Amino acid sequence: MKILSAAKINLTLEILGRRPDGFHEVATWMLPIGLYDSVEIELASQSSFYPNLPELKGDRSNLIIQAAQVFNQAASLDTQYAIHLEKKIPVGAGLGGGSSNAAATLRLLNDLHGCPFDTRRLEELAAILGSDVAFFIGGRSAWCTGRGEQIEPRAFPDALWVSLFKPRFAVSTAGAYSAYTRLAAGCKRGQEIETAWGTFRNDLEPAVFPKYLFLRLVKDWLNQQPESLFALMSGSGATIFAIVRSQSEGETLQGRFRDEFGEQTWSTVCEMNVKNRSGRFGENENDDADEDVER
Repeated sequence: MKILSAAKINLTLEILGRRPDGFHEVATWMLPIGLYDSVEIELASQSSFYPNLPELKGDRSNLIIQAAQVFNQAASLDTQYAIHLEKKIPVGAGLGGGSSNAAATLRLLNDLHGCPFDTRRLEELAAILGSDVAFFIGGRSAWCTGRGEQIEPRAFPDALWVSLFKPRFAVSTAGAYSAYTRLAAGCKRGQEIETAWGTFRNDLEPAVFPKYLFLRLVKDWLNQQPESLFALMSGSGATIFAIVRSQSEGETLQGRFRDEFGEQTWSTVCEMNVKNRSGRFGENENDDADEDVER
């Protein structure tokens, strides 16, 4: 069985302080976007992992492997799996690729074993794996608080598009938060942008931009372009995104960016607020619940 695994952007990311458990309290509005990895899982006589990127290891450091172990433990299973991963979401991009892959694994294994868990239980298992993983279980526009695992659906228009720009380097999430903790108290707030949907900011920008000056340059340039409704860094970086009105505007912006900065930066244009139809597991859900799962 195979499932698509969507990326996300953070429309806003507010860091509210340090929690007793050592994590940071956050408030963030996350949206799924039309950029996908693909996860395929089959029952097997022994566990194996086949990624399309050789640098991805099938050990305990991999969230997909962790997700399979968490699911088996919760379901009292000792099942082995052959897992294939086709990655298109860049690594270290702030687009939630690893978290999305973990959630996709939980969703796919749940389907593979006859849906023993409902959505709430899957979100609980997801929260064990990481702060953003629970968001990808439902995979719809949501206001997320706590460590990111407390999810409140929040509507956002479906008609907009997003242009993504990521340089060749990656930004470590742990490194970004570590740099944030060392900032002076008066510097722990990202630059605010007024939009039609509220005041947005990313509080990790002041921690990341001093080390990665190119990201600040890209953000400032994008905010000056006529196609951009606004631009921000997503998550801990290294992707800067610009919200645009249409695919054609996004492609125009992408072309002008390449003329200005060259071909060294990965970029793409995709839909915003895509629906994660196979993320629904409740008893009263529609018949299209598994529309993006291939059997």
